Formats: sequence, structure tokens, C-alpha cells
Amino acid sequence: MRRQQSGLALLMVLLFFALASVIATSIIEQQSMNIQRTTGQLATQQARAFAWGVESVVRSGLYLDWEDNPDIDHYMEQWTIDRSFPMEQGTVFVHIVDAQGLFNLNWLAPAASNHKVWQARFQRLLKNLGGNVEFAETLANWMNSESQADDLYSRLEVPYRAAYRICSDISEVRLLDGMDEDTWVKLEPYITCLPASTQLNVNTALDQVLAALDDDFGLDGAMAVIGERGEDGIASVDDFWNIAEVANAASGKKSSSTTTSSSSSLSDSSASDDSSSSDSSDDDSSTTNVRWSQDDFTVKTSYFLVFTRVDIGTEGDWLATSQFMLRRQADDGSMSIISRDYSRREAIQLPAPAASSSF
Repeated sequence: MRRQQSGLALLMVLLFFALASVIATSIIEQQSMNIQRTTGQLATQQARAFAWGVESVVRSGLYLDWEDNPDIDHYMEQWTIDRSFPMEQGTVFVHIVDAQGLFNLNWLAPAASNHKVWQARFQRLLKNLGGNVEFAETLANWMNSESQADDLYSRLEVPYRAAYRICSDISEVRLLDGMDEDTWVKLEPYITCLPASTQLNVNTALDQVLAALDDDFGLDGAMAVIGERGEDGIASVDDFWNIAEVANAASGKKSSSTTTSSSSSLSDSSASDDSSSSDSSDDDSSTTNVRWSQDDFTVKTSYFLVFTRVDIGTEGDWLATSQFMLRRQADDGSMSIISRDYSRREAIQLPAPAASSSF
């Protein structure tokens, strides 16, 4: 009997030690995970702090650029070069794009001057990129409270309302009726959302954006403008206007019956969203007469799209990214942040210039 009791006591002792070992192992594992989690959170916050610090560095660099020459901005300047800065803890990457060299979607808003002309230009951009030109009218209706676009979006399986205001982020385009992933991927590098009064910087405008200005202009005209920039950029809007291809397109000298018919077709489509048929005719006539205006263009920039990525660790174990829109005042060079986006993981890369040819 005593031997049985001794065996039972030994078994209970062994069971107790086994249970204690399991509990101790669990505590150690949990503590290890807590340490890793805390380390990760600390590193991420550190990376975020570095990303915020980059904003100050970018401000300083762009202010020096403004001090050097406040009257012109072009892609041969120092701020256009991608930068990578090594740190003791990792690396910092900075990528800056002139937002005024992209197509501003808010040029299609009803409050924008010349918005019918810009709607026709957006149609050309879509056509040149292989997209559906009807998205130009769809976008114009999205921002126009008189279009009654809600009737369309409220009938969707997951209903939502049209914005009826200017866009604040290009991702709104993905909400347009019929927008597909292929068109979005093609369009994303060429578009931005800035105040409707913002001008296009001809020194940084992408080739496809320039090509969309007019049927008489096309990619040949765009490449001519890019060639005229040289190392110092186009000095003034007047110099831009004196480029032969621009002068011919702006004056309509290159117009042919076929080209005029195509341009009229684009204008007819762009005028259909919020006008009667008679009003559309008037708008088409107006578009034909004032399709080029020097007020739409500039040679300097106030809006810069900045992407920064901070990698912490030898292999980028932790990272923080930030994309922000920075506005630089033309009169004194002071700067302010318009918006920030922490969701983007890679910078939007500008497409390489296309080969020169007529569309």
C-alpha cells in the first residue's frame, strides 16, 4: 500500500513539473512576442518620425530652388533627382514630381474656366492611352451637381453618391461608372487633383498631356516642346507660344476638314452633360474659338507631389511611407502641406516619353 502511495506521489510531482514547464514556456513565448511587437512598433514610429523629418528637408530644398530662380521650374533642376540617404538605422528615399506637369482633373469642373476645352483634351488623353473617351463626360458629371449623376450611382449593388465637387485625390476616378483596372493603371501616372485655377507647367508637362492639347498638335508637337526646353527650360509662356508647332495649333493653321470634324465631335460629346442641344452648339463654337489660351499655361510650379520611404533595419525589416502634396507660394517661397497619404507603398513613376509620331 505504501509503495502504491509513493508511486502516486511521484506521479503527481512529475505532473506538476510538466504543467509548470508548459506554463513557463507559454509565458516566455508570450513575452518574446510582446518584445517583438514593441520593437516593431517602436521601429515603425521611428521610421514615421524620419518621414516627417523628410518634409522639412524637402521644404528647405524647394525653398533654395525658389531663391535660385522663382520664375521658372523644369526637370533639369536638382529637386527632380531621386535621392537616397543612408542612415545608421537604414535608408531614406525621396521622390519629387511636379504636380503641375500632370493633367489636373479639376479642369473639368463646372467652376473651371475653359472647362469644355479641357474636357475635350481629357478625351484625347484617354484615347491616346487606349482608354474609353466616355470617361471624360462621366468625370465631368461626377463633379457637376446639375448632372443628376446620383440617379446612376444610387442604382448600383453597393450604392453611393456622386461627389458634386472638385476632386481631392485621384483615387476618386476609380469610383466612376465603368472604370476598369486596366484604364486606371494607364491613367494614374498622368493625372492629379489641384485647384481648378492651376495652370499647366509647359516645362514639366508629360508628353501625353501635351499631345492631348489639340488634334492639330499631337505627339509630334509635344516632342517639339520637350526639345525646346533644353537644359534651362522654356523661359516664358510667350516663348512657349512662339514654338512653331504651338503657334500653328493655337492659331488653327494646321486644321483640315478631317481634323475639324474630329475636334467638333469631341466638343459635342463634352458639351452634352449639362447643356441643351442649342447650348451645346454655342459651347462648340466657343471651344473652337478659344481652345488655346495663354492663361492655361505657366513655366513655374507651386504644387509638388513628394513620396518618401524610410526603411529601418539592414534588410528593411520595418518601413514607413508618406506621399504628400506640398504647395509653394510664388511670391515668398513659403510652403504648406495640402494633403498626406500614408497608404501608398511605392512612388508613382512617370512614364518614359513615347516615340514621336502622329496619333
